[in-house]
Amino acid sequence: MINKPDYQWYAIYTRPNNEKKIFAELKEDKIECYLPLKKTLRKWSDRKKWIEEPLFRSYIFIKVSQIEFFDVLSIPGVIYYVRFGGKPQTIPEYQIENIKKMIAQEEKEVIVNYDNIKKGTDCEVLVGPMKGLQGEIVRVCGQYRLLIRLNSMGISLHVNISKDEVKPIRKSKSKKNVNQNHSQTLQHTTYRKSGMLINK
Repeated sequence: MINKPDYQWYAIYTRPNNEKKIFAELKEDKIECYLPLKKTLRKWSDRKKWIEEPLFRSYIFIKVSQIEFFDVLSIPGVIYYVRFGGKPQTIPEYQIENIKKMIAQEEKEVIVNYDNIKKGTDCEVLVGPMKGLQGEIVRVCGQYRLLIRLNSMGISLHVNISKDEVKPIRKSKSKKNVNQNHSQTLQHTTYRKSGMLINK
């Protein structure tokens, strides 16, 4: 019996300003991929224009098996897979879905943060377009924000949100301890960002 290929999500790091070109080539090669985009108002001396830019500069998410894994690296502009502990880091499907939910709603600005934000209260969104999304509630500059972490990339996403839109999630003590230990491990991991090594 032949086993079916195991497809997993990964993040690849690309040369700056090559994200859309590489994304198009991945699509042409029938490789499942995801490039989160955000609308930005660009201003010139004579005009203004809304354009779409990558939410994560120099990053694209791809879903591949070992069959296509190395083919991706041969695409011009692709530099490497995002790694953790020396190995390409897989990204859970639910995190990709979380990102899609966050940027699908247009009335709230999604902010990308590379800082190590203090752990908040685990919660789930009750109402609105982000209903069902699970993350953390943290308070930043007097405002409550919904935060999701992409630990393998050293990145957090957050949007302003009302406390009335979420409910806390209670976790077992044993699971909480595992998460805390995992978080402490990540804080001492070396990440690569824009060609530089950063120690967390």
